[in-house]
Amino acid sequence: MMYAVLHVPHFRLQAALRSQETTMNLPLALVDGAEKKSVVLETNAEAARRGVRPEMPIPQALARCPGLTVILRAPDQEQLANTVLLQVAGSLSPEIEATASGICTLHLRLPDNHDWEAMGKRAVSLLESQRLIATAGLAPNPDLAFLAAHRAAPVLVVNEASAFLDSLPVAALNPPPDLLTLLRDWGIRTLRELRSLPRGDFMDRLGPDAGRLWELASGSASRPLRLITPPAEFTESFEFEYEVETTEPLLFILRRFLDQLTARMRGIWRVAGSMKLILRLEDDTSHERLFIIPEPAADPEVLFRVLNTHLECLTLTRRPVGLSLQLEPVAVSRDQLQLFETALRDPNGLGETLARLAALAGSEGVGVICRQDTHQPDQWSMAAPRFHQLPAQAPPDTSAPALALPLHRLRPPQKAMVRIEQQRPQMVESPEACGPVVAALGPWRLSGRWWDLAGAWAQEEWDVELENGSLLRLARRAGEWLVTGYYELASV
Repeated sequence: MMYAVLHVPHFRLQAALRSQETTMNLPLALVDGAEKKSVVLETNAEAARRGVRPEMPIPQALARCPGLTVILRAPDQEQLANTVLLQVAGSLSPEIEATASGICTLHLRLPDNHDWEAMGKRAVSLLESQRLIATAGLAPNPDLAFLAAHRAAPVLVVNEASAFLDSLPVAALNPPPDLLTLLRDWGIRTLRELRSLPRGDFMDRLGPDAGRLWELASGSASRPLRLITPPAEFTESFEFEYEVETTEPLLFILRRFLDQLTARMRGIWRVAGSMKLILRLEDDTSHERLFIIPEPAADPEVLFRVLNTHLECLTLTRRPVGLSLQLEPVAVSRDQLQLFETALRDPNGLGETLARLAALAGSEGVGVICRQDTHQPDQWSMAAPRFHQLPAQAPPDTSAPALALPLHRLRPPQKAMVRIEQQRPQMVESPEACGPVVAALGPWRLSGRWWDLAGAWAQEEWDVELENGSLLRLARRAGEWLVTGYYELASV
């Protein structure tokens, strides 16, 4: 049984760089604002080598390192980077702890002969694919793994605690400043020298903090993890420095997002059931579009085709200044078809075709017809198709005898002239059929939404038989007669 700590050095700086092309090889400094009075919050190793330190004013830092690149802090990107770290950790173990910003602790319940170094390299590689440079430390307890992660390059496995701890300075344990000063006055510089002190006497003289420090120096400290569940959100966002004129920058960023998001989804054995694209425009409005994936997938090529098709036919009134992409994770479908069922040959190809039709006819003109919750005839709406969430339907029972004649609805209904005598239809003239009425059933009166002046409706229906044998369904709405359908005569 081992513990692993994933550590992202210079976390706030790396989070700000995830959405930029600047590399960590250049001297970099993170600041909280663009004002001249701002001070350096964090630096990378190259900037520190050239004399730039935290809390240093920006003018002084630029004077000491003329080639210094100043990066503005991005709290939103820090939150996204923390989510990425926890999701990658969750793909390796269900027991994880969010120890600090950029630091995650895992409990690995695997056999002792497991290849721990290979597992650490895998974790580092997964984070590197998410544009985060990380280190991994593995040890028998969480605190020892924490120390190993801060000295890994990039993976360090500690099997013998004493051999690893002996050469470390006391400052590596981050003791209270007054306690660290006292130990230096005593001539205690390394953890080996600290561990040589009697624990009981050391704690009696300096208090509980000293006892905790001695346990850490001996490598015997242990603590329970504060377990959390990794966030289930798969979102990436980007802000452009200038307004975007063409689709190429959008497609470039979206492809990078899909590579990162699908890699994280595959780590937890999930696929994308839908995508939500948000383009933030220069006038503070936004363009939002939800894409339903006919066959959920984690292939970035398949998902990218859907976005590319949409952007090819998209016309915006303002230029984009930022974008966000969110994938909805769903479980991999394991449905088995029945004997006479067939699957679509290329469901996602169908989705791409629907996206092109939506770009030509508008999103409101492409979809699945849904009946509205009303008794008003011929009321329906268009909804986005959800092919992977269609309810199971029982096959029709063809053995049951027909209880009535089939009614063929006319859409749109045909206008008619109807003569009324003694409150019953007596003559019908319409494009569908004309002639005297020999039999009539009705009226059936329907109405609804009486409380809404604008949406209130009412109609009167009749079933009539004409002299020539035609069977019609008539309706009177707002004083106008319509032929809404005809009955199919039974064959002899």
